Amino acid sequence: MRLYIPENLDVDQLMYDNPPNFKKYGCKRDKLLYIIHLINALPLYNKDLMFDGFVPLNSKLLQDKISNYREYIDYLLLDLKIIETDGQYIPGFKSKGYRLVDEYNTAITSTAVTDFTFYRKLKVERNNREASVKHLDYLTKWFNDKLEIDINYVNEFLAQEFELKDNNEQLKDYDRSRKKFKEPISQLNHAKISAEKISREEYYLLHDDNVYRFHSNLTNMRSVIRNAVTYDGQKLISIDIKNSQPYLSTILLSRSFWIEQKNEPNAPKELSITFDKPKKSLFSSFNNINDNIYKVSGRINDRLNISHIKIHDTDSYIMLGDIDKALMSSEFSQYINLVVSGTLYEFLEQQFSLRLGETFANRKEVKTAVFQVLFTDNRFLGQEDAKPKKMFKEMFPYVYEVFRQLKRKDKTLLPRLLQSIESYLMINVIAKRISEEYPDAPIFTIHDSISTTEEYVDVVEAIMKEELSKAIGHAPKLAREVWCKSNMVKHLETLKEKAKVVA
Repeated sequence: MRLYIPENLDVDQLMYDNPPNFKKYGCKRDKLLYIIHLINALPLYNKDLMFDGFVPLNSKLLQDKISNYREYIDYLLLDLKIIETDGQYIPGFKSKGYRLVDEYNTAITSTAVTDFTFYRKLKVERNNREASVKHLDYLTKWFNDKLEIDINYVNEFLAQEFELKDNNEQLKDYDRSRKKFKEPISQLNHAKISAEKISREEYYLLHDDNVYRFHSNLTNMRSVIRNAVTYDGQKLISIDIKNSQPYLSTILLSRSFWIEQKNEPNAPKELSITFDKPKKSLFSSFNNINDNIYKVSGRINDRLNISHIKIHDTDSYIMLGDIDKALMSSEFSQYINLVVSGTLYEFLEQQFSLRLGETFANRKEVKTAVFQVLFTDNRFLGQEDAKPKKMFKEMFPYVYEVFRQLKRKDKTLLPRLLQSIESYLMINVIAKRISEEYPDAPIFTIHDSISTTEEYVDVVEAIMKEELSKAIGHAPKLAREVWCKSNMVKHLETLKEKAKVVA
């Protein structure tokens, strides 16, 4: 077990020059480094922290490992002046955030935990993660010594990328929804941590109890870095669901999804949502579109149902509202057709441009705008930045109303429901079936995609298409991507070209 700290940090010298004066338990070097490590490592598992600058440190989690953690925080903050705080604490909502001061906001290195007692405390957390994935052996077994990463190539790539971005503000990655840039040094460090962990076979495997996603070293890794990963010396090929969240959202427009299947025969319980009547759809001219689009593939009994999905224990079906029996409409079919054809993002990008004058640098920015439409709080509709959301409401008022009703009590319910659907299908249905029919096929799930070797890519794609078609009611658009180092070369070449343009 290793800790990741700034490479220019000589903690022994600092402690020698400014000795700690702890009252009761004393100051342990590894515990001090562990707190610094958390500031570097936690953003790897929560991408939002890459934008916030300050990393919240939960007092309860710290207390479990360091009983006098407050003394360590004060020592780092006030005496050694290695970290600084935002001072923002909201009981039950937000812990105080911390970040390294500029002097130590540098490239990182790793050091081993040498305190055996503290190592055992850290191991408890690892054991809990291992327990969460014990039932997913058909996924976890592939995280072995055959999973490799060219760590030297990655480090060389990261050094070149950092030099380009650090010397040119125009090359920094910008997030439209947060209106913030990612810091190149943070991207460098998080990529180094994720790559080194695979290189050392320090696997982070977790099945979360919120939306039941399977998290691993690969899900936490930047996509461009995955190109340096191989299995048993073979390239991996990912098969992705295009427009995955909109694609999965179409099942929410089907009445059959909301009929809870009971154990007792002939006793379904239908859940319904009461609609506010929206304005006439701009797509009313599409009335001739087949309302029975859900019958294109699979029997009705094969269709995914709310009963299959694990919602967090605090959620109840009644929170999902009541869906009206007049659910199907031509407008639903228009939305579904755009999604199924894989053209929703392109269509909305065109509409954003024509109606709002919005332009996008790449597909990722379009996706961010669509996610704003789907997942922001209902109250966001009144904000100046909500023009794309307002436009979507005008174009698809009934579709918008379904999503609005789902979020009326909790804005996170819609994304959590879609992620739970994704997890159920990808892990419990598709990956499970692959493991049973092709037990020698290496499979690595990355939320809405599965990666495998060239030998098995055709059968994996066929199973994905068949199971998704049955569950959702229509076939998905799938896309393949080969993980190879040439993609990393292209990435650097693109940055160099951009650097020339803005020079």
